[in-house]
Amino acid sequence: MANKKSLMAKSIVYIILIAIAIIDFYPVVYMALNSSRSAVDFFKNPGGLPRHWDFINFKALYLRFDVLRLLGNTLFSAIASFLLTMAISIPASYAFAKLRFPLRSALLMLIIATMAIPSITFIVPNFLLMSHLGLVDHLGSVILMWAITSIPSNVFLLVSLMRGIPGEILEASRIDGIGYFQTISRIVIPLSVPGIITLAIFNTTGWWNDLFTPLIFLQSDEMKTMTLAVATILKRFDTDYPLLLAGLFMTSVPPIIIYIALQGYIRKGLVIGSVK
Repeated sequence: MANKKSLMAKSIVYIILIAIAIIDFYPVVYMALNSSRSAVDFFKNPGGLPRHWDFINFKALYLRFDVLRLLGNTLFSAIASFLLTMAISIPASYAFAKLRFPLRSALLMLIIATMAIPSITFIVPNFLLMSHLGLVDHLGSVILMWAITSIPSNVFLLVSLMRGIPGEILEASRIDGIGYFQTISRIVIPLSVPGIITLAIFNTTGWWNDLFTPLIFLQSDEMKTMTLAVATILKRFDTDYPLLLAGLFMTSVPPIIIYIALQGYIRKGLVIGSVK
């Protein structure tokens, strides 16, 4: 009887998860199918399958909108933001996790508490700051905003991970005369790789899908990221739905590939700091 109840419960859970997966994955399939259609074919039967498979919309994106430049802007901004935010988050997390200094807990709670503040609250002062620095319509503004706003969540995860680093290893490094920065580069970072990769995945996919920050700080078409270009440049062709869907599909694929390829690191990075 207990086995039957357990089987029933598992079946219900699986059915719910399958339904959620179908609902989540359906838009991607819809974009993939309809991006390969002509506008005439699409308007004749928007919910049907393509009569003729044609990749002319992807060719149009490549020739008209310089997709490689848009991808380059997005990748460069994401990589630079991640390097900058890790350069700040890793030493800060190590200090909060392993070093003793006054008001350590209070400062950590203050940093984590900023995660609850809506980002839109800082738009006006941030824009004025970037304007004074001459970084409006420059990728530097987006890089700074992405890097700085991700620090609290990065510190939150890395601190819990670094608390699991054995103190004996750190003490032995001090006895051997290894300095602060060498300890971070030789011991802390290698032991924190799963968490760092997890943050790389979360941050990169979040930045890739971010529309709000580039929309505020980037104005010229040459500086736009991929997501912003799809939302603004392609809007000029808002009657050509297959072209729009092709752009949306190209924007959606990279985060999906990242999650599928690195899902093992995500699971490991999220639980590694919770067990001793």
